[in-house]
Amino acid sequence: MEYRETVSVACVNFCPEWGDKTTNLSKIKTFSKQAADQGNNIIIFPELALTGYECGEMTDPDGKSCSMHKEMAETIPGPSTCEIKNLAQNLDVYIIFGMPEKDIINPDILYISSVIVGPEGLLGTYRKLHLAPLPRFTESLCFTPGNEIPVFETRYGTIGILICFDFYFYPELARIMALKGADLLVNTSASATGPGKPYFIVQQTGSRATENCVYAASANLVGKERSNSYYGHSVIAGPLTPRPAFIFAEGGETEEIVSATLSLKKLRVRKEQLNWQKDRQTELINAELGRL
Repeated sequence: MEYRETVSVACVNFCPEWGDKTTNLSKIKTFSKQAADQGNNIIIFPELALTGYECGEMTDPDGKSCSMHKEMAETIPGPSTCEIKNLAQNLDVYIIFGMPEKDIINPDILYISSVIVGPEGLLGTYRKLHLAPLPRFTESLCFTPGNEIPVFETRYGTIGILICFDFYFYPELARIMALKGADLLVNTSASATGPGKPYFIVQQTGSRATENCVYAASANLVGKERSNSYYGHSVIAGPLTPRPAFIFAEGGETEEIVSATLSLKKLRVRKEQLNWQKDRQTELINAELGRL
């Protein structure tokens, strides 16, 4: 596939209505149209934007199954992905958004998933591999981890999608996607408020971009759900020669579209200048990982 030389990326600071899929789907459509009207080509929404992040009744390992996510989950493809797919085709853009996915074979199995749709239709799905740990987070009581590390071909290069904990604490996943040819790493995030968190999302997004010589974009939830609050600060980062790391755009703590226009041509020149893959001691690294 012949790639375009530039791409405009939008991350949406998004405040979902907890448990209200109809409202959230409408909001995703509205923000997508606004971002497309601004000239953006790739539009990114946070983790579980379709339903909200927090589990329902779960407060401890003996809690009941999360009825909200179980009720709202859909197979992929399904009604919501088909609606957003049609919108993406009409707008001629790519849209990435988070949702609870119901296993097509066993409906009792749920995944935290992020879907990518575009002018070509449904490109695929990334299922969260590492569920955030108890006791602060209860997602591991409700969802099942994924077991694949896909990348997706678009007219703007190869995209790798990660979800929150996968992106922030498992850099080897981003590295694998870079080795598979990713030009843009997307992080769909539900990162809650806490000390230093706005700096954290900027730092980690910049780090994933710099260490892999790619662009990286994090879209985070904002506002308050039931008990969790989210700080937004969606961010787009990457190399800007001669700078190895640059923050192209960063949001605040309210709903908004955060966007930047990125040069894929300049990125490929940077990759040639700093060819870390060429000198990477793959055999030694793989041997050490095997021993561990």
